[in-house]
Amino acid sequence: MMQGVLRGLYGFVLAPLLLGMGGAQASGLDQDILGVWQTAHGHSYIRIYDKDGGYFGQGVVHPTDSVQQARAAGQPQILAHFLPQRPGVWSHGTIYDPDNETHFQGILTLLSPDRLKVYGYVGLQWLGGETIWTKVHGREGKWSPYGQDG
Repeated sequence: MMQGVLRGLYGFVLAPLLLGMGGAQASGLDQDILGVWQTAHGHSYIRIYDKDGGYFGQGVVHPTDSVQQARAAGQPQILAHFLPQRPGVWSHGTIYDPDNETHFQGILTLLSPDRLKVYGYVGLQWLGGETIWTKVHGREGKWSPYGQDG
């Protein structure tokens, strides 16, 4: 009887505390995904920003371009509606491939502070492909939460 009560207390008191610690880790990683990323072939830049709890990626011509500048120049939105799944992983979003004008479901995985795995698939998660983006550092990749992006 006493063991059942202790298990109940563990689930009621300790589990939320442990989940809260995981959330703290996730928020730090969430900030790591923000900024400008260079695509695998080095021909394009994507500025990742947060909006209403989701993560979006706007194609930009130059790493210093804001989201608004890129939209005004007709650049496509590449990532949309990604939600944190666990620390360093975002899912339930869509990826747009402007080369063939196709949308894919996607998963983003932060491999390191400088490397982001972008996995796109149609239908079944195991039927897809991945690419690695590299973070742009310095003034070009600087992100500001004060209205520049979003």
